[in-house]
Amino acid sequence: MMRKLILLFLILILVITAGCSSREETPSPEKKKIAIQQGGQLKYGSLQEPNTLNPLLSDLLATAEVGKLIFSGLVITGDKGEWLPDLAVDVPTTANGGVTADGLTVTYRLRPGVTWHDGTPFTAEDVKFTWQLIMNRNVNIVARDGYDRISAIDTPDRNTVVVKFREYYAPYLTLFTTVLPKHKLETESNINKAAFNRAPVGTGPFKFKEWQVAEAISFEANPAYYRGKPVLDSIIYRVIPDANILLTQLKSGELDLVGNIGFSYLEQVKAINGIRTVITPTMIWEHMDFNLDNPLFKDVRVRKAITSAIDRQAIVDNVLKGAAGPAYGDQSPLSWAYNPMQQPPARDVNAARDLLGQAGWQPGADGIMTSNNKKLAFSLAVPSGNKLREQTAETIAEQLKEIGVLVEIRSLDPVVFFADTLKNRQFETAIYAWVAGLDPDNLNLWHSRKIPSRANAYAGQNYPGWRNPEIDTLSETGVRTIDVSGRKDIYFRIQTLLREECPVVPLYFRGNIDAVKTVVVNYQPNPTPSGNFWNAWQWGFAVAGK
Repeated sequence: MMRKLILLFLILILVITAGCSSREETPSPEKKKIAIQQGGQLKYGSLQEPNTLNPLLSDLLATAEVGKLIFSGLVITGDKGEWLPDLAVDVPTTANGGVTADGLTVTYRLRPGVTWHDGTPFTAEDVKFTWQLIMNRNVNIVARDGYDRISAIDTPDRNTVVVKFREYYAPYLTLFTTVLPKHKLETESNINKAAFNRAPVGTGPFKFKEWQVAEAISFEANPAYYRGKPVLDSIIYRVIPDANILLTQLKSGELDLVGNIGFSYLEQVKAINGIRTVITPTMIWEHMDFNLDNPLFKDVRVRKAITSAIDRQAIVDNVLKGAAGPAYGDQSPLSWAYNPMQQPPARDVNAARDLLGQAGWQPGADGIMTSNNKKLAFSLAVPSGNKLREQTAETIAEQLKEIGVLVEIRSLDPVVFFADTLKNRQFETAIYAWVAGLDPDNLNLWHSRKIPSRANAYAGQNYPGWRNPEIDTLSETGVRTIDVSGRKDIYFRIQTLLREECPVVPLYFRGNIDAVKTVVVNYQPNPTPSGNFWNAWQWGFAVAGK
């Protein structure tokens, strides 16, 4: 989770994330089922340049994007968050015999006949080598979580991979999203500096062709791709670090597709002729934390009153201009663990005032709630530099003033906010975001032993300081439960407890804003870690005049 928090911070600094609703401003041509021309070159504009083309060595969004063009994984997630087979023939589960009853052995059956871009056959040995490389401490792998739970990988034949875990690892399908070629890397003395990282060989739909630093990376279609030759002949990944220049090139028609556009450019993009604006949900959720060690927030009625007085929909409509979705829990509607039956609480100012009265707070002469000569006033810490978040904080302060709660916005340097204020829990309330993973496990956020402190070496991100024995038990049981329906019941209960105890106020789920030429067909943005390039082999252009 800390790595996700750092990644989110980098994304925010680059201003490449935005709102979160599922709608398109202009009808897409694929919905009209128009004819697609074979071939052509698509020009993609990006604010960011990869620092390597080896996805295992970087957590940059740009590296992840181009990585999906070059490499394949054992399985992949579709645009609805569903698991799909990739290099594997099927997705291993207990139902199809791919996962043992104890969850400790997962068997992948690989597609026969898959080859690397240089023509070398892909085999089970490549998967085993990838795991060994990931576990090599001399290699600068960005994440080993999960891989370090594996005790051994057996390869009984060239098309079978048997993964054996020391302990059950619930999100086992999230592993091996990139598989590297053994024959290209096994003799490298220093993987971190290997030439492969700048000129890789994969099994994906496009082959690496050329990298012009600070300008563009070129890819050409892989005719031997196991799904068949891609529709496009080539893709040019243009690096344009200035958002204004990127927008100018989009207007002039020099770019066919631009992903992750900053929210401040939304109205300009929507006004460009021949461009459709696509706003796609993500699993990034903005929320306001209470510091539960603060005496002001010890009484759950105070927390519920504040929650009742915050109008999430108004924030979405007025601050994010509709480009977001209200959040009512820690699970995204995109997650299989989301409870669709939960009743979203509407804003209720009268109920909020009643709750405060029950908790012993009464309006003072100035209208601010008072108890024992103490005003119901607190600070709201916000990392500076994000206008949407700052406007959200201002809106919350205005809404809470209506029930007699005084909020002072405290703007902090982002580095100080994330590395010090949150880590040391030096806040009364705070607004920031979490990047939810494909697996619903949030033990790191809610378990009482994950409250960061000197005693636990500041491990964990339970910054509110939520202490609930049932949550602890549920969180621990959730990651040990193999049956998906059983896990779903657990995470439904956690969502209920979040609403009942209000350790945080979920605000909204953000999303990505993409600009796509209306002639581009089959662009299907993906809110999961598979990213928007997950189906690039299907991208193409509409036949002229059709």
